[in-house]
Amino acid sequence: MEYDKVSKALTTAADENDAFLVDLEIKPNNVIVAYVDADAGLTIEQIKMINRKVESLLDRDDEDFNLTVSSPDLTRPLKIWRQYKKNEGRFLKVKYDDRADEGQLIEVAEEYIVLSVPQKKKSDPNKELKIEFTAINPYPGVELFIVLIKIQRV
Repeated sequence: MEYDKVSKALTTAADENDAFLVDLEIKPNNVIVAYVDADAGLTIEQIKMINRKVESLLDRDDEDFNLTVSSPDLTRPLKIWRQYKKNEGRFLKVKYDDRADEGQLIEVAEEYIVLSVPQKKKSDPNKELKIEFTAINPYPGVELFIVLIKIQRV
């Protein structure tokens, strides 16, 4: 199955349902796994409607396929700018080749993001970590960004 054809169908279906395509995998035997998200959070109804729309846009008689549409879970790294914007204010883990940082995503711009990283000593002010994007490599030197769940004790 052609990647561009599937990607176009998924993008159309996602757009029609106030969502966006995050990632697409086409595995052997035309097993299609699509990860979609929405700025206000994705509902089961949206996933169902996206799945139905893609099914109608792709012709099973022409080429059979197995389609799975899902939201990205917390173990999947953030991939596109809209995910960063959606997660502004949340805590992220940034993993580099040689270290990892955790901090609150306090700013999302077209060219960079800024994390507020707590220091080892609680009395020290948080360090602001600015990560710039480039056209060639969106996150130079960065392996992945993962949203963290912070549980506060009451």
